[in-house]
Amino acid sequence: MDFIQSTFIGAFELRKNLSDLLSKLQKKKTEIVVTQNGKPAAMLLSLDKYLEMKELNEELEEALNELSNRKYIKTLKGEVEIVRSGKGLKARKLFQKLGL
Repeated sequence: MDFIQSTFIGAFELRKNLSDLLSKLQKKKTEIVVTQNGKPAAMLLSLDKYLEMKELNEELEEALNELSNRKYIKTLKGEVEIVRSGKGLKARKLFQKLGL
């Protein structure tokens, strides 16, 4: 999200035009920065945009947790070496083994 390219609106204008702004958020899947005394104070997001960002954040947290687990990384490196040495399973056989 590029903060500078966001729409900025003052708190007073927000109160006057809330219904129109909510419609704009839903249609454009964008964000609006609300300013107070000329300074950014809050951000309004469409629900779709918020849920997209929340899902991405959860995926990143999960990835960071996995990457901080030394045992997981050690196992992953070992499996990569098996594949690089040519001893890994072909995708078709792996899927078959996993019942996929």
